[in-house]
Amino acid sequence: MKNIRIIIVLLFVNFSFSQSPKVTIKSGDTLKVKMNKMITNVKIVGNIAYTTTEMHFVNTSNRQMEAALVFPLPEGVTVSRYAIDINGKLRESVPVNKNKGKQVFEAIEHRRVDPGLLEKVDGNNFKTRIYPILPNTERIVVIGYEQALQQTEGNQLDYHILSTFSNALDRFEINIDILNPSKKPEIHQESSENNIILTENSFTNSYQTKIIKENYKPNENINIKIPINKDIPNVYCQNKNEQVYFYGNIFLNKQKIARKKPNTIALIWDNSLSCKNRDLNKEFALLDAYFKNLNQVRVQLYYLNYKFQKNESFEITNGNWEALKNTLKTAIYDGGTRFSEIQWGTEDEILFFTDGLSSLSSSDLPKTNKPLYTISSLASSDFAYMNYQSLVNKGAFINLNQINTNEAIEELTYQKLKFLGIKENNFITELYPIAGVNVSNNFNFSGISLKKQQELTLLFGYQNEIVLEKTIVLDAEKAATQDIDIEKLWVQNKISSLDLQYDKNEEAIEILGKKYGIITRNTSLIVLETVEDYIRYDILPPVELKTAYDQIAKQNKEAMLAQQKNNWINIAQYNKELDDWWNKNLKFVSTKQPKKESKSGRLIRRISNIKNKEINSENETDKIDTVSFVKPQIAKSEETINFNSYKTLQEEVTNSNDKDGIADEITNKSKEVAVIAPNATSNTTKKPKTKVTSWSPDRVYLKVLEQTPAENKYAVYLELKEEQENNPNYYFDVAQYFYRLGQRDKALQILSNIADLGLENHQLYKTLTYVFRQWKSFDDAVFTASTVAKWRTIEPQAHRDLAMALEDNKQIQAAFDELIKALKTNYLQEMSGQYEGIEDIILMDLNRLSAENPSLNTNQISKRYLNSKPIDVRIILNWNMMDTDIDLHIIEPTGEECYYAHKETALGARFSKDFTQGYGPEQYLLRNAVKGKYQIKTNYFGESSLTENGPSTVMVEIYTSKNGKTEKKIHTIQLGKVKENHNLAEINF
Repeated sequence: MKNIRIIIVLLFVNFSFSQSPKVTIKSGDTLKVKMNKMITNVKIVGNIAYTTTEMHFVNTSNRQMEAALVFPLPEGVTVSRYAIDINGKLRESVPVNKNKGKQVFEAIEHRRVDPGLLEKVDGNNFKTRIYPILPNTERIVVIGYEQALQQTEGNQLDYHILSTFSNALDRFEINIDILNPSKKPEIHQESSENNIILTENSFTNSYQTKIIKENYKPNENINIKIPINKDIPNVYCQNKNEQVYFYGNIFLNKQKIARKKPNTIALIWDNSLSCKNRDLNKEFALLDAYFKNLNQVRVQLYYLNYKFQKNESFEITNGNWEALKNTLKTAIYDGGTRFSEIQWGTEDEILFFTDGLSSLSSSDLPKTNKPLYTISSLASSDFAYMNYQSLVNKGAFINLNQINTNEAIEELTYQKLKFLGIKENNFITELYPIAGVNVSNNFNFSGISLKKQQELTLLFGYQNEIVLEKTIVLDAEKAATQDIDIEKLWVQNKISSLDLQYDKNEEAIEILGKKYGIITRNTSLIVLETVEDYIRYDILPPVELKTAYDQIAKQNKEAMLAQQKNNWINIAQYNKELDDWWNKNLKFVSTKQPKKESKSGRLIRRISNIKNKEINSENETDKIDTVSFVKPQIAKSEETINFNSYKTLQEEVTNSNDKDGIADEITNKSKEVAVIAPNATSNTTKKPKTKVTSWSPDRVYLKVLEQTPAENKYAVYLELKEEQENNPNYYFDVAQYFYRLGQRDKALQILSNIADLGLENHQLYKTLTYVFRQWKSFDDAVFTASTVAKWRTIEPQAHRDLAMALEDNKQIQAAFDELIKALKTNYLQEMSGQYEGIEDIILMDLNRLSAENPSLNTNQISKRYLNSKPIDVRIILNWNMMDTDIDLHIIEPTGEECYYAHKETALGARFSKDFTQGYGPEQYLLRNAVKGKYQIKTNYFGESSLTENGPSTVMVEIYTSKNGKTEKKIHTIQLGKVKENHNLAEINF
């Protein structure tokens, strides 16, 4: 049964849902998966809100499905609870290394059982995969997180619940519990039919409310205001392991020191596809207020997407910025994002409006001595990145999702107050945030005290000058609480601080994430079905399975552990097979014709794509009656056809009743047999030519573009894009179309949109790598390939893709080293079908690189694997989708077809393993080519999953060598329907 992968997008804004899940099924199937129940529980203690949402998803179809939920969380918030239903009961998740989590999830998924995985992807975005959702059943997912609420100008904390759904839910429920408020909270509701009333519970000293609706289409906008005394710090303590964890929140009456007003501003406007849904109202309100404050200023506008482009310069007079506003209103959001393209000008300060996601380059920015303000109104943003960039560049990060316009203006017009640490205190350790961070009116802090009672003095100032001190009393008994997990809040603050410099602190972050069950960039949460699975993959189970785990593991853990393997252990065998084949030095013989003799042995050869042809010999002593080439049946089954070597002493092809043709008798007395076909002659010195097939799929939008005048084509592309925005095929097709028109730069920009379609979508990035390599955009290819290799560290194919991109970019030693890594990378033995067999291809890559580059350092591998094996024709077929069966077929000048079921030919060809589950690649080798046409075809045999990423993309690499010179050609297309065949290219040798 096929899986249908779907994407359900959840958007958390203002600390709750702001839109309903969206289901996208790229297969075009009408099957439905929808959320039918949502239950949200909110508990507020002090300024900490605990939110848990239980979501029920129902599959109303008759097919098994896999679901993916994608959602952003606010700045500084991460998921700390994840659970899914297993056999009708909720099971809590456990932490796991992110790459290991992917590997285990996919291995179990292939066994058709119930795993669940929640990962942090780019920015502060999260993705969970649930498998399977059985036909006509529902699955339950629970997500929980903590967040610090901010104090506002009215001496109160604000908590918002926004829930807007396009479809009615069978059940919609919200439960709110506010513990120990200083005064009765207020609750306001804009969109519901009935007012919400908070009820006081004197026994628990709390206020509570509940909303339950059935068959209801939610349209909620609930705002809870909790009064506080901002002059009294909130401090909570917990004793643990002979030390005291503390958490506090204070309000700062900070001195305001105005900044010098700039005369010129660089306004960088991220107009990549991922920024299209920015909140222009919030961003324009900020600019309006700021320009009124400045009154007179010159603004240089820059656009940033795939390229960095200097736009118009605007003079703002008396705060009037209408011309600039109108220009920004008409900004075109198209293309991926490359921060590497940014070049600073000479302006006094920089306003960078972005989501902080550089989808096609490193996010490192050039150094500047001008203040940099990073500004975002998008929920799906990399908050840590923007915080860090503004911190090191003397500016501030302005998150318009969490502060209003007045607060944002203060960030721009006044010097930033900084936290400068604490007065010397040997009994306080690991206080977070770290010294040097910018602070607003609210300041949250946490740390560890080695004494149960003491004072803590916090220091604040401008530059490095202290202007404000706040003394906090820590009393572990008086401030004790069981309503808040203080240790977890402390570790979340520590991780947030470390995450500002993730590359430097990667290992420490993973250790903390795994210890405390918190999702980080390199730690995921996983749920497995059985206790045996936890043992098999060496993952500590949740509490409910701990006893059973210990009992079984004590007796038989070593025997049950999943076996790891890599391709390094196989290279000796693959190398021997390659050596044996190459050393045979098979050459096609066409000068003598075999004599007809008595029958001795039978062989039926299936050779495709050539109609029955009669071949007559002019030599009267040697005779070949008739050779007919019979097209094979491309069908994978238990039935196989054995092809004997053409070097047999006596062979015979006898009559076959195949309906496509008749092969008459061939008998031979000599040591070699040559099957002669028109235009098949021995090798010559003429340079081979490779011609790729022009690929123009039958798409309505391409027909529209074809009929559009040249000057209007890009505008029409943008218009058509409105309905195709999330369709990767559209960008691929249209980019190819513009490339064929000779507009390479425009084609690259259009293609780059694919990078902004999915968060950490390795299959789309593989597509980009293929096309970037073909179009010789080598820096882009190295970036996308290295990104996939980072996301998919266990996949040899990912490392080979990177190696080939590095070679294209003239980084030969790095390419060689990456190929070695591809052979040595470990994967689960049960995934061998996806990864084993690529040794054949990688050994030939290593051989070629070492032969062409004698100065390479090859100490990582024995010289015996690098003996030169010159090849006349080498063809490699790659594809981007896991669990897809795509076959390479080569029709030689003789008419003989070489493919997975016929791996050796009369010309002496050799064919690699048939990959039916992974990404390939499949390889055709021919040492001694003959003159003639070599046709390269692909057969889209099948797939085991339909995904949101569109059809498979294939890339064929063609190497031809003559007289010691090797040429390479790359061609990329997207396949259509399963069972379709495509002509990729042909070589005229």
